[in-house]
Amino acid sequence: MIVLVLIFLAFAAFVGLLMEVYKKNIRKDKAGVWEIRGVALALSALFGTVAWLIVDAHSLATMLKDTPWNIIPFTVIVYLLQLPACMAVWKPILKRIAEKKAE
Repeated sequence: MIVLVLIFLAFAAFVGLLMEVYKKNIRKDKAGVWEIRGVALALSALFGTVAWLIVDAHSLATMLKDTPWNIIPFTVIVYLLQLPACMAVWKPILKRIAEKKAE
C-alpha cells in the first residue's frame, strides 16, 4: 500500500510540474480556468491509468479488487494531489528560474 501512495505522490508531482510548464511556458499565462482544469484532468486520467497498469493487485487494500474501475479513483487522487504539488513546490521554483533568466 505504501508503494501505491508513493506512486500517486510521484505522479502528482510530475503532473504538477507539467501543468506549471504548460501554464507558464506554453500558454504564457493566457489559459483559462476551464482549460487548465481540463488539461490537468486529462493528464491525471493518463497517469491514473498508468498507475492502475503498474500497480500489483496484491498491493491494493483487501477491500479493493483489481478492476478497471479503479482508474476513476486513481485519476481523482492524482488530480487532487497535483494542485498542491503545483502551487507549493513547482510554482516557486519556476518563478525563481524565470527571475534569474530575466536578470
